[in-house]
Amino acid sequence: MAKVLERASKARSVQPCPFPPAWLLPHEEGILLVGRDGDVLNVDLEGQHMGSSVSPFPMSLSHGVILDGRLLATWIDHELRMARFAALDVHGLTEGPARAAVRRGEPNALHPAGHLWSHALDAEPLGLIEHQGNVVLALHPDALYLIDSDGRELERTSLPKPVDPLGSSLVNLHSDGERVIVTLRDGSFHGVTFDGAGPVALGRAPTTQAVADVAYGSEGRLVLTEDHEAVWIEGETVRMRARLSGPPGQVQWSEDDKAWLIAGWRERVVLGATGFERIERSNVDVAVHHMNGQRMVLDNNGTWSAFVS
Repeated sequence: MAKVLERASKARSVQPCPFPPAWLLPHEEGILLVGRDGDVLNVDLEGQHMGSSVSPFPMSLSHGVILDGRLLATWIDHELRMARFAALDVHGLTEGPARAAVRRGEPNALHPAGHLWSHALDAEPLGLIEHQGNVVLALHPDALYLIDSDGRELERTSLPKPVDPLGSSLVNLHSDGERVIVTLRDGSFHGVTFDGAGPVALGRAPTTQAVADVAYGSEGRLVLTEDHEAVWIEGETVRMRARLSGPPGQVQWSEDDKAWLIAGWRERVVLGATGFERIERSNVDVAVHHMNGQRMVLDNNGTWSAFVS
């Protein structure tokens, strides 16, 4: 933890996010900032804006992967009962239609602007990850698709069944070699392949609480429960349990620090082999990212700061 604190000198100048941020997506030339209402903005490796923010489609951008220079993403709007899965040139993002035009069903407003391809989805997207040069898309309630960067379906299978009444809701997808590790709300995790074989049960998280998410690192995984407990598991061993103040914006494993860096709910947490440390904050953090030689955190106001400041 000392190394994290030592590097927490005043953050170099990084331009703030011009819209309320929801999450970010790293790529080779920087990051893509994603807003709560579907705004996007490319930022270079030094934290400077690359052009202006745009909204390719006027609804929430729920999941995204950058593959071969393309943003493959899902958009959803529960009020309009509409969902899309589309590919855009990540370097050529353009402003899309107004929400009113989408609501009226105007022909040129039914898909994200500048799409290379776009599919209308008849179910809610639950997850999207890169996997062996393709993407895996999960749709409600239990469909799992392997899709290439041109939007072609390669294979399909089903999500595993839960082992506990806590439920079968998908909480995490993780690419692990030939397989995808699927974690469900009941804490069970399963290995899934697209070779026709069924899912393989891999175990269950050591908690009686519903699981909200999982983060992965070189020394295991961090299971996050709905009641805000963080459980660090390596193999079959529980290395640490910690109580968080609320749902974290993002969790990232730091090889340099051998610790989990948690951009949390009015807190920043370092959870490592030497212990647990919490720094209280006034804002809610959204994401953590390595930039300008140090770990930077983006908060819900769009401001960047060093991880501990």
